Amino acid sequence: MAMSDGNWTWELSSKAKDDPAAFDSHEQDRILDKLDEIVDSPWRGPPYYGEPLQNSPRKKVRVGGFRLAVTLRQNERRIVVARIKRRGGAYTADDD
Repeated sequence: MAMSDGNWTWELSSKAKDDPAAFDSHEQDRILDKLDEIVDSPWRGPPYYGEPLQNSPRKKVRVGGFRLAVTLRQNERRIVVARIKRRGGAYTADDD
């Protein structure tokens, strides 16, 4: 799954592809809409979204009660979503 504004794209990693299935359709739509918003925003570029994760090259993007661990591949103009989890279980060691 990937979306694009013509410049940036986003995709779910192989680990993250199954994550949305654990959420209801409203939650799935909210998460996917946020990813679309990030690549489509005229106000700021994707590299300015998210906060650095400690001891990780990834950033975290908040979407309501969810956290997305993302990698920004600036040379490729691509956002790769590594994991999508509810906030309470987002920061565990199984994300490697």
